[in-house]
Amino acid sequence: MTNQMYTLIAFFVTGICIGFLFDIFRVTRRIFKVPDIVTYIEDVLFWLSTGILVILTILFFTDGEVRLYMILMTIIGAVLYFMLISKYFIKMNIVAMSAIKKIINVLILPFKKLVKKRSNVVTKK
Repeated sequence: MTNQMYTLIAFFVTGICIGFLFDIFRVTRRIFKVPDIVTYIEDVLFWLSTGILVILTILFFTDGEVRLYMILMTIIGAVLYFMLISKYFIKMNIVAMSAIKKIINVLILPFKKLVKKRSNVVTKK
């Protein structure tokens, strides 16, 4: 294959990875309810990680040259990911993250009881 074909494939896969990252953040928000400030931080982390991914892809595959077809292939990769894979990936991740949330809650439960018991002792004094 030619170098241009590798570049096309690389940017197509980069688009898929961007969609994948977006779905991870989206599922995390659905499962774990967090304050607005954490949501803002997550947004910044998503855009930073996406930007770093694109920049590294540009540097590694094209030595810093940016062409229109690279941007188009990234967009096509992301769009195809959302059309074909995203729905299934989200369903699998909701199940997995729900299980992780239950495990975390079981592990944290003794500490919650300890804090609640401690706060009851403090308020009775």
